[in-house]
Amino acid sequence: MENPFKYGGVVRRPYFADRKNEMIELKREMANLNLVFLVSPRRFGKTCLLLNLIERLRRDAMACAYVDLNAFPDIKSFATALTSLTAEALETNKDKLLKMFSAFQKLRPKVSVDPEGKISAGLELAVEEKDALSALLEGMRHAEKLAAKKGKKLVVIIDEFSDLEKYNGRTIEKAIRSEIQKQTHIGYIFSGSEQSVMLAMIRDRTRAFYKLGRIMELGQIERRAYASFILGWLKKGGYTANDDDVKRIFEIGNDVPYNVQRLCNVMWDNAMETKAIKPALIEKLPVIIAQQDSPHYEMLWRSASQPQKVLLIALSKDQAAKPFSKDFQLTHGIGPSSSIKASLDSLVKKGILFKTLRGSYQFVDGFMPYWIDYIMKTIH
Repeated sequence: MENPFKYGGVVRRPYFADRKNEMIELKREMANLNLVFLVSPRRFGKTCLLLNLIERLRRDAMACAYVDLNAFPDIKSFATALTSLTAEALETNKDKLLKMFSAFQKLRPKVSVDPEGKISAGLELAVEEKDALSALLEGMRHAEKLAAKKGKKLVVIIDEFSDLEKYNGRTIEKAIRSEIQKQTHIGYIFSGSEQSVMLAMIRDRTRAFYKLGRIMELGQIERRAYASFILGWLKKGGYTANDDDVKRIFEIGNDVPYNVQRLCNVMWDNAMETKAIKPALIEKLPVIIAQQDSPHYEMLWRSASQPQKVLLIALSKDQAAKPFSKDFQLTHGIGPSSSIKASLDSLVKKGILFKTLRGSYQFVDGFMPYWIDYIMKTIH
């Protein structure tokens, strides 16, 4: 039996861990063609949730288009992708698509042939770069008209929506809001992992998306349901484990779905011979993962200055610490606050730490503190 605990990529059923309530809510919102801003920390399974949602919406005969803004460096590429994907979601006939694309003013059809001779129809910008926003709006208007003509509901999901700021965000925000408000056949999910950026976009009275739709914050998976998922797979694989074992996995993984999946994946492999999940093994899991990812952590470690390394060591020992408190500074012999602030800002930019909505600082990778602890013990 293959290891059922998947992580790192898109996880689909039956390996997709429980998000039953979130799935029900999103399906209901999209059935009513509403607009949802889905806000989530990284590694909470947001993209997996959305792609599994698409499968269910399509089973209900709804058309769906998924766009990840990370993949598009400018408005031009975003405009062509969004227009192509929404059109293809509603019309599968290639000849009709080409005819449709040839009617655009700001975009023109682009035909490509793969090595097997299969023809695909796409789009490219037919005007100057500065007119890319007009092309995007033309594509959005076309999606609404086509959905109305087909008599279908269309769901558009734009992932990593916080990246919109890289396109001269304020201008494009206003333009997109204006277009969305005229539409009656399309529901939208705008999702993002940069929580502070996303919430600023939708809670700031001066921004175009203020009160435009519902804010849905994706939190931790409810432990009882997640534990049933984990124990169910272990039982199917012939492993023996109890509730306390699973509880400890949640504690080590800080209830972050990626971390929990990774821990379970390593646990499955390391207990394959005995089929027995023991507390001693569970305590070793984060160290095993830290050693597996050592080359990555070494690269990050080399990028940090000596004061930053001292701060990382301190934070790895006390992850709930308040780095600007006198107690923290005296305990670890670091300071002053201005120096700590500069180090924290730099470590956030390097992608080693992130600042939570509550203002605390945490490791982006929850297993890096175990690696730091491991190398400190090795050195000494």
